[in-house]
Amino acid sequence: VLDTWPYSGGLTTCEALLMGVPVLTITGDRFCGRHATAHLASGGYPEGVCASAEEMAAKAKALASDLNALAGLRAGLRAKFLASRLCDTAGFAKNFYATLRAEWQALCARNGL
Repeated sequence: VLDTWPYSGGLTTCEALLMGVPVLTITGDRFCGRHATAHLASGGYPEGVCASAEEMAAKAKALASDLNALAGLRAGLRAKFLASRLCDTAGFAKNFYATLRAEWQALCARNGL
């Protein structure tokens, strides 16, 4: 998948990785242009992040010209994505709960409770 620019893919990037499809993106200069970069970095395929359109074109050409390597990448991408911290729901829940608890404790301390 060649990601859109300047507004990058969010859920679409995750769905592609889940289906074993590599995504190439160019990191944007604002929040809406960095969704795919964050998902690729956290989702097990940081190699898909490009610094320029030229780099993206070169990576796309390299992937398209070596179908055996592309097939190997696709065969393992889903498992990498599912094992990544992006899909670690238990870890997310634990960290989220810890953050909520710390904020609650700080609020109580500020209010003398």
